[in-house]
Amino acid sequence: PEKAFGRRPVQHHASLPLAEVGGFLRRLALEPPVLSHQACLLLLLTWARTDELRGMRWDEIEGDLWRIPGPRMKRRIEHLVPLSRQAIALLEALRARRVSEFVFPNDRRLDRPMSENSVLYLIGRIGYGGRLTGHGFRTMGSTWANEAGFNADAIERQLAHAPEDAIRAVYNQAQYLPERRKILQAWADWLDRERRFQPS
Repeated sequence: PEKAFGRRPVQHHASLPLAEVGGFLRRLALEPPVLSHQACLLLLLTWARTDELRGMRWDEIEGDLWRIPGPRMKRRIEHLVPLSRQAIALLEALRARRVSEFVFPNDRRLDRPMSENSVLYLIGRIGYGGRLTGHGFRTMGSTWANEAGFNADAIERQLAHAPEDAIRAVYNQAQYLPERRKILQAWADWLDRERRFQPS
């Protein structure tokens, strides 16, 4: 009976405290720039879900915007992701060695996206297994943006936490785009500063 009326329990994905983000980035920078490394960075910069990023195609990139088709989204509604200068630079570097319609192709089959475990394996390999997941990057970004005082509705829209009403969700899918651009650019700049900071 409780299940019939209650909401599903919230899943908490492992994420790092903001104070540890700089150390994580400096450790990540020691890895060769393979696809899983670049995928980690782009997950951080976009707050996308891992599956959304794995399926990213070059034809979804429109200048400084990533348009994720509805069928690939959790709620089946198209989602717009503003791209920071850092995200664009990363994508330009990947485009220079493009070999597939996928931005992150599978290393065995170029007509398929990278393995769903690639990012998780990398996180484990560099010593953060059990403490961080790809989904945890979203939590870190959201925590930072809320603490920085950005508009809470814009943050929720960037996380693609759409309203339950499908019509309203479609109508609102581009809402707060200017604010979301500011959030993701400020977040990318903060990540750069944290990576450069060397604790005494």
